[in-house]
Amino acid sequence: MIWFATALAAAALTGCNRPVSDPNQLKAVRAEALVLMKTHRPDLPGKERDVPKDQWPTAISHLDPVDVTVYPWGVDIQTRNYFDGGYGYEVPLNKSALPMPVRCYREPSEGVFWHGPC
Repeated sequence: MIWFATALAAAALTGCNRPVSDPNQLKAVRAEALVLMKTHRPDLPGKERDVPKDQWPTAISHLDPVDVTVYPWGVDIQTRNYFDGGYGYEVPLNKSALPMPVRCYREPSEGVFWHGPC
């Protein structure tokens, strides 16, 4: 019975935290993230820049993020905060620029990476 309660709790925590699978939406997310990298570039090297919610592009907005941040390496689209990194998408300038270990990511579409807590 304990294993069932544990499995149910894990499902409740992660059930809504899956990447979208629509390739057209993910291509649009990547294109919009590339634009954000130009329009919201951080002012100082090594710093990040939060994108205000009213400036989130359409496809990114449809991911229902809690925040969108532009870093020198790319864009982080956080869909759920969690104590160990949360869930969301990252669109880097290149794969080697991803901030977490590669084992933390799946790539549901070219150049768009999904991560959970790692």
